[in-house]
Amino acid sequence: MGLLRAASPLMDEARRQALYARREAILAEAARQDWIKHRAEYVAMVPILKALEDAGDDYDSYGFRELRGALNHWACYPDRYPFQEISRADLPADSAARDAMILDYLRERFGGDDRITVVLRREELVLSLRWPVLVRHLDTLFENAKSNWLAFVDPPADWIIATYHVDALEVSHIHTGTLVHRED
Repeated sequence: MGLLRAASPLMDEARRQALYARREAILAEAARQDWIKHRAEYVAMVPILKALEDAGDDYDSYGFRELRGALNHWACYPDRYPFQEISRADLPADSAARDAMILDYLRERFGGDDRITVVLRREELVLSLRWPVLVRHLDTLFENAKSNWLAFVDPPADWIIATYHVDALEVSHIHTGTLVHRED
C-alpha cells in the first residue's frame, strides 16, 4: 500500500501535464483556425489579395512594418521620410498606356523571373510577386492603391519606383528615387 500512495502523486502530476499539453494543443488549434478565418475576411476585403487568391498565383504578403531601415521609414511615414526624387512623369489616363509606362520603368530594374517587392501604402501591405504575376495584376494593384503610394522596390537596395494617384485631384505620377537613410 505504501508504494501505491507514493506513486499516486507522480501519476497525478503526469496526468496534469498531459491535460496541460492537451489544453495547449486545443488553444493552438483554435488560434490557427481564428487566424485562417480573419485572413479569409481580410483577403475578401482587399481586391489585389482576392484577385491573387482567385487566380491561384504565387505571392507572399506581410505588413510593411516588417520592412527595415529607410524603406520602413518611408512606408510608415512618407511625408516625414520622403525619398530623394530623381525623376517624375505624368501617367497617362488610359489604363493600358499607364500600365505599359509603369512596366517600362520596372523593366529597367527587374528581369523576367525576379521577385518584386510591392508596397501598398493604403493597405499597409507588402507583396512579393514574380514578374508574370505582377504584369497580370498591375491594373488591380494600381486601382487598389488609389489615393496613396504604390511602390516597387528590391530590398535592401535603396532605389524606389513609385506611383501616386488621386482621382479627385486628377493627379497621377510615377516617380523614381532613392530612399534616404536617417538616424532619427
